[in-house]
Amino acid sequence: MDTSNNNNVTTEAGVLLEKGMKSDKYSLRSLRSVRKEEDEEHEDEEGLPARKLLLSLLVIFGVAIAWIASTRFSKAALIVDPRKFNAPCFMLWWNTNWMITCFPAFLLYNRIRGVKATESFEDSVPVLGGSLQTAVGRVALFLFLWSGANYSYLKALAYVSASVATSIQACNVSLVWLMAIFLLGDRFIPPKLFAVFLAIAGVVLISLDKEIRASWIGILLSTLSPIFAAVYKVMFKWILGDATLGQVSLFMTCIGLLNFFVNAIPALLLIIFDVERMEISAVPWLVLIGAGFLGLLFNFLINFGIALLHPLVISVGMLVGLPCNTVIDIVFSSVSPTPFFISGSICVFISFILIVFPYSLVPICRRLRLASHFH
Repeated sequence: MDTSNNNNVTTEAGVLLEKGMKSDKYSLRSLRSVRKEEDEEHEDEEGLPARKLLLSLLVIFGVAIAWIASTRFSKAALIVDPRKFNAPCFMLWWNTNWMITCFPAFLLYNRIRGVKATESFEDSVPVLGGSLQTAVGRVALFLFLWSGANYSYLKALAYVSASVATSIQACNVSLVWLMAIFLLGDRFIPPKLFAVFLAIAGVVLISLDKEIRASWIGILLSTLSPIFAAVYKVMFKWILGDATLGQVSLFMTCIGLLNFFVNAIPALLLIIFDVERMEISAVPWLVLIGAGFLGLLFNFLINFGIALLHPLVISVGMLVGLPCNTVIDIVFSSVSPTPFFISGSICVFISFILIVFPYSLVPICRRLRLASHFH
């Protein structure tokens, strides 16, 4: 190849790179993220390192423990003295405020790795859109969905046991897949459709059990929570695309900041008009601090796990938490393991497995064209 051709190729590459870095599509991916993807592909070819396997196990059990513990602390806060403290909306506001620390923690993490704060911010800020109006609109939309999912979940804990709430909450993975077919163009996979029906059957069986002290209000709220959560997750992917760890952390911090000002209003009004009860002297602050910290830890593990490992690792962690919550309720909360409850929990458990199962890794599934389709 002659010198003129070399110059032309170099010039074209420079123009494409300049345009790419200026466009929204390419500004979401830094050179470091590209290098990271190349390293991950190289690791896949050589096999999973022992260090990554150990990290995966730690994240799996960390997610399970954080999920169980945060649910238990939230439940405990609501039953310590319901006559003096029963304020799920305040707890939503309190727990979400902890998310403000997400991006500062990411900046600290990157600083330890030798990356400047300004560089981290420049790589992360495109997730908010190109204007202040777009940023506020995006954050407000996801704060609404986040609040709907978490408020209904916290409110449900006042009516049902933690195992019932977490079992029904696990149905959100089936709803996510169902919505992803229409909004994200995911491939239709028959076993996953069967998983959706299993999840519905599980919720119905649990709701029919009269011995687990689950009121219809509690079941309804527990069902509403995964619906909001599923819409949140699919809309996040649909609107924000493949966001990096820094972008997710920045977005979570923005949700926490907007929550601090916006959700304080309904929380205060509900207390003033005695819809929710909160006597300052009776507030279980230590329990609330534990619930807030564990909720933050759960979100951290989810986001770091997805960015550094694989979404399947997070799903397995939540899968481990389901039977653990059930066992804890049976042993410590005097919940009877009735046929309805056991059958419903098993249906949800199998549904969860069918949804998160990595069909693309099994040769026979690839031959039957059951492998998942990703964009």
